[in-house]
Amino acid sequence: MATAGPAGAAVTVILPHHDCAAYLGAAVASVLAQDRPDLRLTVVDDCSPDEKWVPELRPYAGDPRLTVLRTSRNVGHLRIKNKVLESVDTPYVAFQDSDDISLPGRLRHQLAALEKDRADLVGCAYSCIDEAGRTTGRRRMPRNGNLWMRLGRTTVLLHPSSVVRRSVLETLGGFDGTVRLGADTDFHLRAARLYRLRSVRKVLYRYRIWPKSLTQAPDTGFGSAQRRAYTEAMTAQEERRRRARTREELLPLLIAPPNDIDFTLTRVELG
Repeated sequence: MATAGPAGAAVTVILPHHDCAAYLGAAVASVLAQDRPDLRLTVVDDCSPDEKWVPELRPYAGDPRLTVLRTSRNVGHLRIKNKVLESVDTPYVAFQDSDDISLPGRLRHQLAALEKDRADLVGCAYSCIDEAGRTTGRRRMPRNGNLWMRLGRTTVLLHPSSVVRRSVLETLGGFDGTVRLGADTDFHLRAARLYRLRSVRKVLYRYRIWPKSLTQAPDTGFGSAQRRAYTEAMTAQEERRRRARTREELLPLLIAPPNDIDFTLTRVELG
């Protein structure tokens, strides 16, 4: 399904959500308020258990930049992003979590880094907020992600705060389509071998840390069995990449497995 929005748009923002009515409206508003009008926003409901989220988007129903879709089954945000990417035609792709906030100027600053600094994937500094939106801390990511990865660091970007060239996603096959979590780090590891990873030092994103978020929930959070298993598999694959002696050996190891679940996206009418 093709994304809607203005012709000649520069960036498509992909925002998956599941049962996140409490924060979804604010997340969408923060994207549509960006001072880069040449954007498209694709919101995808991941088969939420009810329709409570729909009224949160109705104030934006008349915005031609917004497309709202629904999955035919619950599949997780990584598979959703791969599916949406099949029809994206803008040169840049940005990400946004449904419980986070993009601060004013986020896309302008990040697109400037992509367009002027020869970067391929750009993150930014961010503030951490709690369930009520109170700031609990701030974090700056390394300006040169490639350098820090060569020094052994694996986390150099906050995935939902990033903007990337669509060509990078196409070359690497998007995200690992066989999992629900953890594959954002895998994508950064693969991308760093061919492309320039950079971060804007300015705080441009508000990242919500609360009990129901994917990184905090008992079954999916840091330290969970799911994350440990994926981290082990990711580490083993990265070791195989390190052992590759030629570019021909390396390139197949940089391509992500495709989605392993068949599902469809249908348009949701907000009116």
